[in-house]
Amino acid sequence: MVPVRAIEGRERHDEVHEVEVSVLGSVEIRGASTGFSRSSAIELVVYLALHPAGVGNGAWATALWPDRLMAPATLHSTASAARRALGRSASGSDHLPRSHGRLQLSQSVTTDWRRFMVLASNDDPSCWTRALELVRGQPFEGLRNVEWTVFEGVAADIEERVATLACRSADEHLRAGRPGPAAAAARRGLLASPYDERLYRRLLVCADREGHPAGVERVMAELLSQIDEAPSRRPGQRFDLAAVHPRTASLYRSLSRRRRPEAGAMATRQ
Repeated sequence: MVPVRAIEGRERHDEVHEVEVSVLGSVEIRGASTGFSRSSAIELVVYLALHPAGVGNGAWATALWPDRLMAPATLHSTASAARRALGRSASGSDHLPRSHGRLQLSQSVTTDWRRFMVLASNDDPSCWTRALELVRGQPFEGLRNVEWTVFEGVAADIEERVATLACRSADEHLRAGRPGPAAAAARRGLLASPYDERLYRRLLVCADREGHPAGVERVMAELLSQIDEAPSRRPGQRFDLAAVHPRTASLYRSLSRRRRPEAGAMATRQ
């Protein structure tokens, strides 16, 4: 797993947010005053950042330690460690205000996911590209415990929204006759949602639009390898498409049938 990193130093992203919790890839906390002394403090900040309305102590304790009942002293020390690491805002208030029985990050803390959603909601396709550029890998990489992201549907929601925007951006580029940027958008989506066949279908079309029949074959081989159906075939032998969605199989057959080179020609190109 990619290790969780806390990036020190106050890097202001705009007039309000001074700390950004980045979860669209390996978890990073940007703008914290100091390094985090314990992983549970980082995990607490991540959990709170994805629950901006705040949560009770019981909720975040269960999320961080789903199989253990933690002593109140441990919860207090974890919250204190997170508060110290985050530090104070320019106004002098804690990024994690003190409270009894409930924790909520201040408005000085944001997430890259929140920035993604704002950009994705814009009608300008250039904003979609900027949103996708925030995606660095699968969400929440490096967290010790990601069960809550699954049980609460957070990870699935992020993956779906990223993939949907990547498809939308790719389609916009394809309509404009730009298969290269379309493929780049699809690839960004696959970073977060590596099994989404909608994105692979865009890649198949991109390779075809670029007049690249070997690229069509490579995209299908990549997809089959991703879903544990590693293609071990001889040149000219067709893929076994039983494992993919019928729409993917149909698209591949139409593109492969239309542009399939002779086996010898393909070997020469490669």
